[in-house]
Amino acid sequence: MANLYYNDRLIIAFTSLNQSDKQWTVGAEITWRRDGVRRSHTIGGLTERFKSNEDAERFIINLAKSWIDANP
Repeated sequence: MANLYYNDRLIIAFTSLNQSDKQWTVGAEITWRRDGVRRSHTIGGLTERFKSNEDAERFIINLAKSWIDANP
């Protein structure tokens, strides 16, 4: 799991190893405050699979950053 701040938003990226095929799946939660209200966006249900945890984490962090850039 990786936690990082990007453009005043917290990205919580998580990966999970599928024991049957030994491939990694990903997801992320993005949280921030606007006007004193906590907001969040979940990235999940992705079909991409990865051979390494590092590749999976890199992918989901880049996807979360792209979402943040598209939703200021």
